[in-house]
Amino acid sequence: MQCRICGYTFDEKTVENECEGCGKKECQTIHCPNCGFGNSPEFETEFDLINSLKKKLRL
Repeated sequence: MQCRICGYTFDEKTVENECEGCGKKECQTIHCPNCGFGNSPEFETEFDLINSLKKKLRL
């Protein structure tokens, strides 16, 4: 996974999720070990789709 704030690339499976107090039940937020930003894996597929559409529109 690549952090959307700082760009740091890390393996989301090896990072301990220390999210506390957000109020979401079963929160899936993964915090970047470099900057601490909470990246949401639910949005990764949406971002991939948007990026692929942007590339197709440039052609």
